[in-house]
Amino acid sequence: MNASTQILHRGARAISANEFYDALRATCVPRYPWTRGTSDRGVGVAVSGGVDSMALMILCHQLQRGYQGVKIADNGISRFYPFIVDHNLRNGSSEEAAAVDAAIRRKTRFTARILKIQWRKDNIVAPGQSPYDLPNIEALARQQRYRKIGAACEKMQIATLLLAHHEDDQYETVLMKLLGGHGYRGLGGIRPSNNIPECYDMHTVYQSGFIDDQSRRSPFWNTTPRTSQHREVKEALLEGVKRQDIQRELERGVRANVDFDFLEDYEGIARGTRRVPPVTPMPIEDGGIMIYRPLLQFSKDRLIATCLENDMPWFEDHTNADPTYTTRNAVRYMVKHHQLPVALQKPAILRLSERCRARVAREEAEADRLLSHFWIRDFEPAVGTSVVQIRPFVFPRPTRHSLLSAAGQRRRREHYRHIAALLMRRLLTLVVPERELPLVSQLDYLVSLLFPNLQDPRRPQAAIPPKAYTICGVLFTPLVGPYPFRWLLSRAPYPSNQPRPAAVFYGLTFRKRYNKHPKDWKFNPWDEWKLYDGRYWIRLRVRIPCKPLVAPFEPEHLKPFRESLKDDNQRAKLSLMLKRYAPAKVRWTLPAIYASYDLGGLLEGGDYWPTHHGPEEALPALGQGVHADFMGQFGQQARLQWEDGVLAEGNMRLLALPTLGFQVPGLEKWLEWEIRYRKVDEEILRACLPGGGEGVRVRVPRTPGRRVAKTRHRHGGLTRRRLPIAGR
Repeated sequence: MNASTQILHRGARAISANEFYDALRATCVPRYPWTRGTSDRGVGVAVSGGVDSMALMILCHQLQRGYQGVKIADNGISRFYPFIVDHNLRNGSSEEAAAVDAAIRRKTRFTARILKIQWRKDNIVAPGQSPYDLPNIEALARQQRYRKIGAACEKMQIATLLLAHHEDDQYETVLMKLLGGHGYRGLGGIRPSNNIPECYDMHTVYQSGFIDDQSRRSPFWNTTPRTSQHREVKEALLEGVKRQDIQRELERGVRANVDFDFLEDYEGIARGTRRVPPVTPMPIEDGGIMIYRPLLQFSKDRLIATCLENDMPWFEDHTNADPTYTTRNAVRYMVKHHQLPVALQKPAILRLSERCRARVAREEAEADRLLSHFWIRDFEPAVGTSVVQIRPFVFPRPTRHSLLSAAGQRRRREHYRHIAALLMRRLLTLVVPERELPLVSQLDYLVSLLFPNLQDPRRPQAAIPPKAYTICGVLFTPLVGPYPFRWLLSRAPYPSNQPRPAAVFYGLTFRKRYNKHPKDWKFNPWDEWKLYDGRYWIRLRVRIPCKPLVAPFEPEHLKPFRESLKDDNQRAKLSLMLKRYAPAKVRWTLPAIYASYDLGGLLEGGDYWPTHHGPEEALPALGQGVHADFMGQFGQQARLQWEDGVLAEGNMRLLALPTLGFQVPGLEKWLEWEIRYRKVDEEILRACLPGGGEGVRVRVPRTPGRRVAKTRHRHGGLTRRRLPIAGR
């Protein structure tokens, strides 16, 4: 990477601070318009050293110096933080990163954070293996680059990251998509804003962290209106209304108040069934770091002119000129050294991309308007299920002499099939465990199954009977009953030929337990949040000797776990809740906490260590006052050997079902957990749930001695009814 030769571009002019400010405001729209930022926040900038990122640093410097009170998304700007990633793939990369840092510091007074990728230390490649031996080194380097930047932003509490993609990058991307045979949905090019999919399993970085922010003493997103705002709303409501009339209506309502709470109990008695206990409300995550690209409307020539006008040097990577290195380099070489047809030149391709984005936006807007065809009867994040009633599309009857009576109906049907596929993608986001949603073209059979009236009546196989269907890890199960036809959406059963999802947490180390009675063991700090099965964020805090494991609920553990509960009421409650909320194979997809050692004696208050070593040598029970000679002769080595042997047996024992709130008696003294559901589509919940979004809330865990923000309404209410599954 060498400093480039400065070339004067007479036809391009530098980007002004006003233009950049307008582009920034158009790109960085507020994520939570109902919140109010309590303080300014840092903004991250990804810097590669090229002309695009160096121009972005100059513009950020001009913005902070010339504008006061500028907001990006939901927060004001306190400072810009450049991030330089040293990929550590060639000699001299560290010196190049230091040179970029020196150039930024000299021209903007910003100090960059240099993040170095440690390929072997971070276990990215195997010992003795070179990164160049990997077939996908470019994609892997991109993934590690974003993960490094995401971790740094999370540590510095940065929620906004600026990237320097520009108009020429957009042109090259659309050309690459066109060569790859993508349809119009893929020809939209680079999006102005998105999450960081490479950090999908990093809490607070990818679509999470909002609940933790609200549990702080001074949350960044303030959801509580100020006293002055309360006063303004009150005065606006009271304006033009007589206070005497309000007092009279209040008194009339108090006298006519009737307690209707008994009606809810009467409903269960009238049905003749035992009331099913409700599941523990589960918080739903939100938040994370957003990427914004404010330079997509500016060409590379203007970025060069911006650097030249401000005397900002930039550095060119020699690998960018190698057409055999990447597909983008080949496209860039073709554009630069060959005369392309007018239809493939930059203006035509950018207009094509704009038309494709407009078409996709129209289809998504129409899908939003037709969300009323879905009625979510029950959404239960605690078990990852949703019951949906689908209303059929109604076509207007064409007149006899209409020119569009036959052909128009076919085109309209195909159009609505496409819109229905978009709706199904939105619906899958509620319970899907996989990262990538299926393509629209892959949902054709599912549309025919869920929307029979959208099938072509000319086909002989048009009538598809309702049956279970699995796609993208989601199982669609038809429900039968006297009510309108409904579908149960749940996690598909785990295939036997694939590994089960698992999350391993740290147990209490031997050093913290040695020479101590179990009652004197201290809790570990909270583990980091881990994403389990693509659906649940979970973390543990333990003081048990083995590593707890979060894995699927297995059938062989049901009977011992039920028998371990403290009384018959708990056992009956578990059976009722499994039958109601997790019927059939759904229960075997629930997350469960296991231990690799039988902790029965430990949970009952007994000792953990064995009372003998070997077949004949007897050891006294471990107590508070243990002699040093005993511990030196039999303690450490004997206990290590015994513990290794027990753990090697691999006898798993079920400790808890965290989403249902069941655990073996006494576990609360040894293990604590927190579990949340991953972010879901709020628009579909508000549009489809009964009540318009007044039931499901983001619940903030209370911290002792700290002020907790008030609960914020997020999603729609729930209607729970017992729905028999077809075929049972």
